[in-house]
Amino acid sequence: MKFAINFILISLFGVFIFPEIYAALAFGLTLSIGLQLFLKSNDSFMFREWTLFLYASNYLLSPAITFQLKTSQQLTYAMKIPSNEYFNLAFPGFILFSLGLFLIPNQLFRPEFNRVKQAALINERFLLQTTITGIILRIFSDVFPGELGFFVYLLSMVRFVGAFSLFGTNTKKYSWLAVLVLLIELFYGFRSGMYHDAIMWVMFFALFYVYTIKPTMRFKLIGASCLIFLVLFVQAIKATYREQVWTGDKEASIETISSVGSSKANSESLLGNDNLLSTLNRGNQAWIFASTVDRMDRYKDFQGMTNVNKYLEAALLPRFLAPNKLTSGNKEIFNQFSGHSINENTSMGLGIFADGYIAYGDWGVYIFCFTLGLIFSLTFKLVERWTKISPFYVLLLLPMLNYAVRPDCELQTTINHLAKSVVVYGALVYFTKNRFTLDSLDSQNKLLHLNLATKAKIK
Repeated sequence: MKFAINFILISLFGVFIFPEIYAALAFGLTLSIGLQLFLKSNDSFMFREWTLFLYASNYLLSPAITFQLKTSQQLTYAMKIPSNEYFNLAFPGFILFSLGLFLIPNQLFRPEFNRVKQAALINERFLLQTTITGIILRIFSDVFPGELGFFVYLLSMVRFVGAFSLFGTNTKKYSWLAVLVLLIELFYGFRSGMYHDAIMWVMFFALFYVYTIKPTMRFKLIGASCLIFLVLFVQAIKATYREQVWTGDKEASIETISSVGSSKANSESLLGNDNLLSTLNRGNQAWIFASTVDRMDRYKDFQGMTNVNKYLEAALLPRFLAPNKLTSGNKEIFNQFSGHSINENTSMGLGIFADGYIAYGDWGVYIFCFTLGLIFSLTFKLVERWTKISPFYVLLLLPMLNYAVRPDCELQTTINHLAKSVVVYGALVYFTKNRFTLDSLDSQNKLLHLNLATKAKIK
């Protein structure tokens, strides 16, 4: 009820900012989700709300703003279809995605982290070893070729699960470990000039931190401000850093990062029109969707399930069974259907809305968005089953859906990441469940108390 009231009030306010009702509604819906995320994050692990906020920002709010811009800088990322045509697709698609996301009831997002803390305390050494192993795998993940390298990459993400668990167990003792894994991710992101992973993990930790520590509103406001400035800072240095390292004579190093960062660490660079517009463009997956719609309406070469079958083949079949399957980062489908042509070094994806339209037009958008939300719901249900063994396993949700929840993620990558994650982390649960089952936990707990009592008697 409160959400509906907030949506109505913010949308009414949006009418004074945007001349079109669709844009005002997009503004109201996105900010209402963001407000819910901010206000309720102490009471629930707001993973679904964060996912919805990402999709609303990319497919509703950013295009609403973009439609109002008339600057020459915006021409490259212009919306190639009229506003009413775009939102007639985007609003139903987003609502159906939300419906699929919340369709299957579960108790996953109110985990009993007191039990997680208990399990982590008893298995402290094991979790520390897991975190260190994950860090080592992350450092050497580039050594492993092809699909083996991807499995190593998935295994390396247990470093976040271990570090977050230990942080939740003993904040003072293990704050350094949580900071370390995040700094390593930030370093690799800055060094390579690719920041998606780093920012996503910072946000995941923020959600975990708020739910476990339950800070004040003032503290959350400061934290949200810091996250916004981090995004603006990354966007400000990204182009310059990539130019110096990828095409210039500078090396990818901390020295180069520091040099570029110090030159951009000012209000003009962070809050100037160029950086704000660049940040808007980066968060506007809708322009690719709109461009795809424009191109498909001209050529009418709708693909049905052809592209999806290619994605499934790439995700599920090893290369010796499908030697011609799509490779990771392949831009063939993007270049064919998006109305744009990019090279292999450019990071852009069609996204679920565009893939749906390529398949079946309007109905494809609605079906694909609902199906993706439903797949996420089924994933939540699977992880919920794992938490019956121990609530500790709820944290596996983060590496499983790290890529899948991103609006700019290619459907091929989403399917590939999720399918292999189910296999890898399912096996991990199977082989480690004896350490974290509730019966085992109770037995270890009793043994711990017995040892403490024995030591007390000796004293």
